[in-house]
Amino acid sequence: MSQPTPSGVPVAPKKELLRGTLIAALLAGVLLAVAVLPAEYGIDPTGAGKALGLTTLRTASVPAAAAKPGSTVAAPGEVRALTIAARQSGVYRTDVREVTLPPGRGLEVKTRLAKGATLIFSWKTENGELVNHDFHGEPVNARQDEFESFIDEKAVSQSSGTLIAPFTGVHGWYWKNTTAVPVKITLQASGFYTDIFNK
Repeated sequence: MSQPTPSGVPVAPKKELLRGTLIAALLAGVLLAVAVLPAEYGIDPTGAGKALGLTTLRTASVPAAAAKPGSTVAAPGEVRALTIAARQSGVYRTDVREVTLPPGRGLEVKTRLAKGATLIFSWKTENGELVNHDFHGEPVNARQDEFESFIDEKAVSQSSGTLIAPFTGVHGWYWKNTTAVPVKITLQASGFYTDIFNK
């Protein structure tokens, strides 16, 4: 029961305040152990996180090859980014390809990548002409129109990027020439793909 003060404002006794604080701290500890640790850090001391499906939140957002949980290494003034690393088992290769896009037409160059394989690329048009570009991938035995765009750009003369393949399949570039003259593109690719070909 609260005690009135000389000003008439009721104040809870110290015993009630202490009890409320202890209950709040206990509830916070339970929430930390049951929900926050499993969902954010993959630590599940009670097993309740797994039962509630909270540990899958951590594994869904962090690749298996990501940095150790709890790592705080970062450059001064930067917020640490998610680490994505994959050990490569294929043979490293480098290719330079030149393709010419006819006026108003498109062309594709593809690579074959296993899941987790890395591809690094850079391309540019010969005279700075602007083209539409879609860097994308299709899984093995893909259904019609089953693909994922990774980089989709309009009216660009060059582009560069890196991909760790999220699935096994063909991954590559589609360019569309929107001009009335042929456009020559030089592509430099390197990584752990097994083949590179025009499609």
